[in-house]
Amino acid sequence: MKTTLLLCALATHAFAATPVLVRVTPEALDKLQLQDPMLRLVKATEADAKATAPHAQSIIEQSTILNDGTNWTLIPNGAMVYLPAAMKQRANSKPIGILLPWIDFLTKNRSWIITKEVSFDQAVGNKPLPAGCVEFWAKQDKIVIAVLQNGPISVATTELQPKLASR
Repeated sequence: MKTTLLLCALATHAFAATPVLVRVTPEALDKLQLQDPMLRLVKATEADAKATAPHAQSIIEQSTILNDGTNWTLIPNGAMVYLPAAMKQRANSKPIGILLPWIDFLTKNRSWIITKEVSFDQAVGNKPLPAGCVEFWAKQDKIVIAVLQNGPISVATTELQPKLASR
Protein backbone atom coordinates (compact mmCIF):
# COMPACT_ATOMS: atom_id res chain seq x y z
CA MET A 1 0.00 0.00 0.00
CA LYS A 2 2.83 2.36 0.91
CA THR A 3 4.61 1.46 -2.32
CA THR A 4 1.51 2.29 -4.37
CA LEU A 5 1.10 5.61 -2.62
CA LEU A 6 4.75 6.46 -3.18
CA LEU A 7 4.54 5.54 -6.89
CA CYS A 8 1.40 7.66 -7.33
CA ALA A 9 3.14 10.64 -5.69
CA LEU A 10 6.15 10.27 -8.02
CA ALA A 11 3.97 9.74 -11.11
CA THR A 12 1.88 12.86 -10.50
CA HIS A 13 5.05 14.93 -10.33
CA ALA A 14 6.34 13.37 -13.59
CA PHE A 15 3.07 14.05 -15.43
CA ALA A 16 2.61 17.56 -14.10
CA ALA A 17 1.97 20.19 -16.76
CA THR A 18 4.72 22.60 -17.70
CA PRO A 19 4.31 26.01 -16.14
CA VAL A 20 2.73 28.73 -18.24
CA LEU A 21 5.31 31.39 -19.08
CA VAL A 22 4.44 34.96 -19.81
CA ARG A 23 5.23 35.95 -23.39
CA VAL A 24 7.69 38.80 -23.72
CA THR A 25 6.22 41.58 -25.83
CA PRO A 26 8.39 44.00 -27.84
CA GLU A 27 7.52 46.79 -25.42
CA ALA A 28 8.57 44.68 -22.42
CA LEU A 29 11.79 43.77 -24.18
CA ASP A 30 12.58 47.44 -24.86
CA LYS A 31 11.93 48.22 -21.19
CA LEU A 32 14.26 45.40 -20.07
CA GLN A 33 17.00 46.62 -22.42
CA LEU A 34 16.74 50.18 -21.08
CA GLN A 35 16.99 48.98 -17.48
CA ASP A 36 19.97 46.65 -18.06
CA PRO A 37 22.30 47.71 -20.90
CA MET A 38 24.33 44.50 -20.49
CA LEU A 39 21.32 42.47 -21.53
CA ARG A 40 22.24 40.75 -24.80
CA LEU A 41 18.75 40.72 -26.25
CA VAL A 42 19.10 42.75 -29.41
CA LYS A 43 16.28 43.48 -31.80
CA ALA A 44 17.03 42.59 -35.42
CA THR A 45 16.86 45.56 -37.70
CA GLU A 46 15.02 45.46 -40.99
CA ALA A 47 18.31 45.69 -42.89
CA ASP A 48 19.66 42.62 -41.07
CA ALA A 49 16.58 40.58 -41.88
CA LYS A 50 16.79 41.04 -45.64
CA ALA A 51 18.86 38.55 -47.61
CA THR A 52 20.15 39.49 -51.01
CA ALA A 53 20.75 37.15 -53.91
CA PRO A 54 23.12 37.78 -56.79
CA HIS A 55 21.16 38.95 -59.82
CA ALA A 56 23.49 37.76 -62.56
CA GLN A 57 23.36 34.05 -61.74
CA SER A 58 21.33 31.66 -63.84
CA ILE A 59 21.54 27.89 -64.05
CA ILE A 60 20.83 28.09 -67.78
CA GLU A 61 23.77 30.47 -68.32
CA GLN A 62 26.08 28.18 -66.34
CA SER A 63 25.00 25.08 -68.26
CA THR A 64 25.07 23.54 -71.69
CA ILE A 65 21.76 22.32 -73.06
CA LEU A 66 21.65 18.97 -74.84
CA ASN A 67 18.55 18.35 -76.95
CA ASP A 68 17.37 15.30 -78.87
CA GLY A 69 14.29 16.96 -80.38
CA THR A 70 11.79 15.69 -77.81
CA ASN A 71 13.76 15.86 -74.54
CA TRP A 72 16.52 18.01 -73.13
CA THR A 73 18.89 18.14 -70.17
CA LEU A 74 21.48 20.42 -68.60
CA ILE A 75 25.15 19.70 -68.07
CA PRO A 76 27.70 22.09 -66.56
CA ASN A 77 29.67 24.27 -68.94
CA GLY A 78 32.98 22.54 -69.61
CA ALA A 79 31.59 19.02 -69.17
CA MET A 80 31.38 18.48 -72.93
CA VAL A 81 34.94 17.51 -73.82
CA TYR A 82 34.34 16.55 -77.44
CA LEU A 83 31.72 17.84 -79.88
CA PRO A 84 31.89 16.53 -83.45
CA ALA A 85 30.70 18.81 -86.22
CA ALA A 86 27.81 16.45 -87.06
CA MET A 87 26.38 16.84 -83.53
CA LYS A 88 26.59 20.63 -83.14
CA GLN A 89 22.82 21.07 -83.59
CA ARG A 90 22.21 18.91 -80.48
CA ALA A 91 24.33 21.08 -78.15
CA ASN A 92 23.68 24.63 -76.98
CA SER A 93 20.27 24.68 -78.62
CA LYS A 94 16.97 25.87 -77.23
CA PRO A 95 15.26 23.58 -74.74
CA ILE A 96 12.47 21.80 -76.59
CA GLY A 97 10.25 19.16 -75.04
CA ILE A 98 10.59 17.64 -71.59
CA LEU A 99 13.43 18.34 -69.18
CA LEU A 100 14.95 15.02 -68.11
CA PRO A 101 17.48 14.28 -65.38
CA TRP A 102 20.97 13.62 -66.76
CA ILE A 103 20.91 9.85 -66.23
CA ASP A 104 17.51 9.45 -67.94
CA PHE A 105 18.59 11.61 -70.88
CA LEU A 106 21.82 9.63 -71.22
CA THR A 107 19.93 6.34 -71.16
CA LYS A 108 17.60 7.47 -73.96
CA ASN A 109 20.42 8.88 -76.10
CA ARG A 110 23.24 6.34 -75.81
CA SER A 111 23.41 6.22 -79.60
CA TRP A 112 25.01 9.68 -79.82
CA ILE A 113 26.40 10.40 -76.31
CA ILE A 114 29.28 8.66 -74.58
CA THR A 115 30.83 9.46 -71.24
CA LYS A 116 34.44 9.68 -70.13
CA GLU A 117 35.04 8.99 -66.45
CA VAL A 118 37.55 11.51 -65.15
CA SER A 119 39.30 11.80 -61.82
CA PHE A 120 38.94 14.83 -59.61
CA ASP A 121 42.55 15.79 -60.42
CA GLN A 122 41.69 15.74 -64.15
CA ALA A 123 38.56 17.81 -63.57
CA VAL A 124 40.42 20.56 -61.71
CA GLY A 125 43.26 20.55 -64.24
CA ASN A 126 46.04 19.01 -62.16
CA LYS A 127 46.32 16.07 -64.55
CA PRO A 128 45.60 16.13 -68.29
CA LEU A 129 43.16 13.82 -70.00
CA PRO A 130 44.86 10.94 -71.84
CA ALA A 131 46.30 12.10 -75.16
CA GLY A 132 44.90 9.20 -77.21
CA CYS A 133 41.31 10.02 -76.30
CA VAL A 134 40.81 12.66 -79.00
CA GLU A 135 41.69 10.29 -81.84
CA PHE A 136 39.39 7.62 -80.41
CA TRP A 137 36.54 10.09 -79.95
CA ALA A 138 36.93 11.33 -83.53
CA LYS A 139 36.31 7.79 -84.79
CA GLN A 140 33.14 7.47 -82.68
CA ASP A 141 31.45 10.64 -83.98
CA LYS A 142 29.59 11.03 -80.66
CA ILE A 143 29.40 13.81 -78.09
CA VAL A 144 31.70 13.03 -75.15
CA ILE A 145 30.71 14.20 -71.67
CA ALA A 146 33.14 14.14 -68.74
CA VAL A 147 31.62 12.44 -65.70
CA LEU A 148 32.69 11.84 -62.13
CA GLN A 149 30.77 9.06 -60.40
CA ASN A 150 28.24 9.05 -63.27
CA GLY A 151 27.42 12.76 -62.93
CA PRO A 152 28.58 15.36 -65.48
CA ILE A 153 31.46 17.53 -64.27
CA SER A 154 33.26 20.52 -65.74
CA VAL A 155 36.82 19.89 -66.83
CA ALA A 156 39.32 22.70 -66.35
CA THR A 157 41.10 23.99 -69.43
CA THR A 158 44.28 22.03 -70.07
CA GLU A 159 46.63 21.78 -73.01
CA LEU A 160 44.23 19.21 -74.48
CA GLN A 161 41.18 21.48 -74.31
CA PRO A 162 42.04 23.74 -77.30
CA LYS A 163 42.38 20.62 -79.48
CA LEU A 164 38.97 19.41 -78.31
CA ALA A 165 37.23 22.67 -79.07
CA SER A 166 38.65 22.90 -82.58
CA ARG A 167 37.17 19.61 -83.78
